[in-house]
Amino acid sequence: MDNKRLKRALGGAIPLAILITGISYNSYVKIHTFTLSGSERVKSEEIQPVSGSVKITSTADTDVVFTDIESGETYVIGYITSGVGETIKLERGKWYRVEGIGELTVRPVNVRIE
Repeated sequence: MDNKRLKRALGGAIPLAILITGISYNSYVKIHTFTLSGSERVKSEEIQPVSGSVKITSTADTDVVFTDIESGETYVIGYITSGVGETIKLERGKWYRVEGIGELTVRPVNVRIE
């Protein structure tokens, strides 16, 4: 009888744990999502990847350029279409300047505000 109760309890606890983990991750990503917007045509801001990759979307068709602040090395997403996201691998903990046209949304990142 105890074995059945344990299985039933685990059967309910595991999906609940997965649900809580998913909600927590989505909240974490939302906190580390930044949208570059404004009146200027080309947006530019300094970002730092939270993990090894950054997802970016734009409201306009654009090339997106990431420039390493220290070395000046550039990484380019050749072309993204409005509303369609692309992912790029960048080194975690480094600061990059991101440039592109339209309202750019990047995640998960930290943003340098001066």
